[in-house]
Amino acid sequence: MTPPRRPGTSRGSRLAGVRYFIGRLLQVTGLLVTLVAATAFFGTPSTLAMLRMMLIGVVLFLPGWWLTRR
Repeated sequence: MTPPRRPGTSRGSRLAGVRYFIGRLLQVTGLLVTLVAATAFFGTPSTLAMLRMMLIGVVLFLPGWWLTRR
């Protein structure tokens, strides 16, 4: 049996690590934007503004989710 490779030894694994970090950053940012939208507009009549801000959160979250899946 061959020993497992050390992480971070090849260029491909570094690129995968950076892609994973950026994906997680986008996911957390999207979740925070959605949370702020839900709490900032709670109980106010401006439903359209809340939905737009939540859409921005989803648009940030989805590419992050896609990047971390690869």
